[in-house]
Amino acid sequence: MPPKKAAKADEDLGLMRAARFGRVKNDLSMGFVGLPNVGKSTITNLLAGAMHAEAANYPFCTIDPNVVRCIVPDQKFQYLAKCYGPPSIVPAALKVTDIAGLIRGASEGAGLGNAFLSHIAAVDGIFHLVRAFESDEVIHVDDSVDAIRDLETIQSELCLKDKDTLSKVVALEKERVRKEKGLPKNTEPPLTDAFLSAYSKCEKLLEANTPIQTHNDFTAMEVEIIRDFSLITTKPQVYIINMSQKNFIRKGNKWLPKIADWVKEHGGGQIIPMSAEFEQNVYDLKDMPDAQQAFLDECTAEAEKLGLKGPKFVCKSVVPRIIRSGRASLCLQSFYTAGPKEVRSWTIQQGCLAPQAAGVIHSDFERGFIKAEVANFDDFKTLHAGAASMAKVKEAGKYRQEGKTYAMQDGDIVVFMHNVTASKKK
Repeated sequence: MPPKKAAKADEDLGLMRAARFGRVKNDLSMGFVGLPNVGKSTITNLLAGAMHAEAANYPFCTIDPNVVRCIVPDQKFQYLAKCYGPPSIVPAALKVTDIAGLIRGASEGAGLGNAFLSHIAAVDGIFHLVRAFESDEVIHVDDSVDAIRDLETIQSELCLKDKDTLSKVVALEKERVRKEKGLPKNTEPPLTDAFLSAYSKCEKLLEANTPIQTHNDFTAMEVEIIRDFSLITTKPQVYIINMSQKNFIRKGNKWLPKIADWVKEHGGGQIIPMSAEFEQNVYDLKDMPDAQQAFLDECTAEAEKLGLKGPKFVCKSVVPRIIRSGRASLCLQSFYTAGPKEVRSWTIQQGCLAPQAAGVIHSDFERGFIKAEVANFDDFKTLHAGAASMAKVKEAGKYRQEGKTYAMQDGDIVVFMHNVTASKKK
């Protein structure tokens, strides 16, 4: 059986905890990390090809041979696009990188070595892909399938690289303090208690082969310090388990309980079982919706024959969940602008204030921010009575005016009021 789902509150806390070391940006990206031949390229291509109805005229593309933009599945956005029916529809997208396969010894330069690790350093979060399927046609780099061994290999290499990076941190900090205080090179400069504490905690975690982002006991000051260490294991991780189609249908695999235990022992994290084989079969039928649905019904019927009944055994694509989980792990959310010319989903980080959200649209909007006129999506859906306007929402007193301290909520529909005048010539 698959691992039990964690309570949503715990899951949200874990995501926020994982993202605290990251960049404060709206264009964050995820990267697939794993051994060779575990399905990274196949799944990356499937994510890129996840054609959603609202993206029919969106020019999503492969940025590089190994970087893609994935449309974020969003029912609220779909609803607004259908309601307003504008000529321009622009959904949110998540950038995902297919990082070349890692092998044992990568931290010391084996295989693609440093290039591989630099690619991980360039992304903001990690999809840790683990192989849990047997296949004579797909050779395993270690000649046998062992999900726990593979997890250990990847995590060990990431921690080893971070240990190497951490070994240089003290010398760099001492050099920085000397320059700041104007001390000679042969002077032993004082280091702050916060720096020494942050360094010590990271060192202990890496010695225990545990990602730094899983640790709870960091102060706000230590988080700020660690953010400058540029450590790979500070990045949020989502574990993707690639099973055979047969195991995916029955929602069972001998490795899943072992993987769940391993992840729990190494700081915890979200686990998503899936099957690239199943997803490829679903995708191959994308132009034949009746045949695609027949295939899904057939898979569900196969589960029922095994006595597996109920909503959780209904077979459907996991691709939308993977995209949403990657975005959530980076603590990203959406707000919408909607009108007769365009419906667009804008990406911001959780906790973003209204002026900064306005700046995502245009820097002038932030510079000259006056107020935000905001409607909650659920209020709009309940009240708009089929009209592509906010009239009914305003009549019901649900159309709000918010100021500079308003923290944007996921799914807000917004009009920003701003006033920027050109500076006078002297």
